[in-house]
Amino acid sequence: MSAYYSGKVAGARAFLAKDLHWTGPGAHFESADAFIRGSAHAAKALRGHEIKKVFVDGDDVCVFFDALLDHQVERMAMVNWYHLDGGQIVSIQTLFDTGPLRPPTGIATQETAIDPVCKMTVVKAGAAASRSYKGTAYYFCNPGCADVFDQNPERYLSSK
Repeated sequence: MSAYYSGKVAGARAFLAKDLHWTGPGAHFESADAFIRGSAHAAKALRGHEIKKVFVDGDDVCVFFDALLDHQVERMAMVNWYHLDGGQIVSIQTLFDTGPLRPPTGIATQETAIDPVCKMTVVKAGAAASRSYKGTAYYFCNPGCADVFDQNPERYLSSK
């Protein structure tokens, strides 16, 4: 957690099982590598974290904390529920209120799309990546989400 929430995503990879299952608001990943690729942009927006409470029950660890963001929101209450097996994290469920991260007032005047992977609102003109699939254009908040989409577009389009 310290590695990831201080922006050192590659360092966090060593603690994750190859077949990690991560679920969070609007997205999910089925491998550690997909999680790292798909969430690296979010980790870059983190300045750190402050742990409020940790609960341990066997191989389950639940951490209540504030994520410190390099964003106008600055601080966000979050919960991560980790399940461990053999000393590695095999699943993470992340919970937080996405409301404070909604686009600022005025964005409504710009043409937007929903990133099909992480469900973030993206201004089409400023999208970090875009793809065309079966004649439809899709826009992404970061190249990592576009890469995850490329691996299995139907998975993300079926959850619209």
